Amino acid sequence: MRAVPSLLTASLGFVLAACQPAQPPVAGGNDTSPPTPQPEASTGSATAFQCGDLSVRATFNGEDAATVVIGDRTFAMTSERVASGAKYADGKGNSFWTKGSDDGLLSLKGEADRECHAVDATEGDGSAGTAAFRASGNEPGWLAVVDGDAPGLQVEVDYGERRFDVAKPTEGADGWSGKASDGTDVKLSFQRTTCQDDMSGEAFEAKAMLTVGTRQYHGCGNFGAKQP
Repeated sequence: MRAVPSLLTASLGFVLAACQPAQPPVAGGNDTSPPTPQPEASTGSATAFQCGDLSVRATFNGEDAATVVIGDRTFAMTSERVASGAKYADGKGNSFWTKGSDDGLLSLKGEADRECHAVDATEGDGSAGTAAFRASGNEPGWLAVVDGDAPGLQVEVDYGERRFDVAKPTEGADGWSGKASDGTDVKLSFQRTTCQDDMSGEAFEAKAMLTVGTRQYHGCGNFGAKQP
């Protein structure tokens, strides 16, 4: 009879001992949960477009969102399902629809739709073509072209927000000057020295300075078929 308690005690001790090591693996299994995924940094791809009379810069964040900048106006857009291409809209009547990598359609509330063409695809080399001189700059974007066939100076500043045309500019040793149709003084001057675009790194034949009224714009330019 005295052996029974001893046997019971030994059996209970065995059971308790057997149960003890079984607990850590269970706890350990709870500790080995998958690591929390870290969000990937978004890398936007920016493309410059000419949409009718407007210069547009669109930054695409993957396939889900785009930021469209037109002058001092910025539109934050998200993607919409379309049959072809990629369309982005802000839910306020403004949208930008790309068709391939070079073409698009800009729709602004209360304005007529504008066909868009990527500047990099059509004018990326900065060539003046048949014009006498072509110059451009960044931040804010501007463009000036001196027509080589019928002397004239066409200017767009502030990402295309403002346009000035000088019908018969006066030609000097270092550029052209005159008055736009609204009376604004416009002068485009150049310095024949290598100039590097501060955004693309592209090399040009000349440094350029555009003066519209009292404001100055700096950039680079190339000479065309009819050089001064």
